[in-house]
Amino acid sequence: MTALHRGEICLVNFNPAKGGEMGKLRPAIVMSDQIDNAMLDTVIVIPLSTVIERDALPYRFIIHAREKLEHDSDACIYEIRALSKTRIKEKLAKVTQEELEMIQNALCQIIG
Repeated sequence: MTALHRGEICLVNFNPAKGGEMGKLRPAIVMSDQIDNAMLDTVIVIPLSTVIERDALPYRFIIHAREKLEHDSDACIYEIRALSKTRIKEKLAKVTQEELEMIQNALCQIIG
């Protein structure tokens, strides 16, 4: 895997999932920065879901299809996770700076 950057959308293996955690092979947004990603064996991600819930900020934020991200998806901000970089399979796309700022602001609201 090449270097990971904040804002990239990658395909991630979330299995095995426990309880109400999101599972499956699904896209996720990298939230940790490049320096941490280079130093650590883990990466912080926000999983995406094709189940869209309208007007669900700060918990969910829609990311429209682009590049290799084939479907509109919700960034499930409340499901943020740190996981092993071995779970990252391939890069699919990138969020815009504006989208990244919206997601970061929503995360700050949640963890307040």
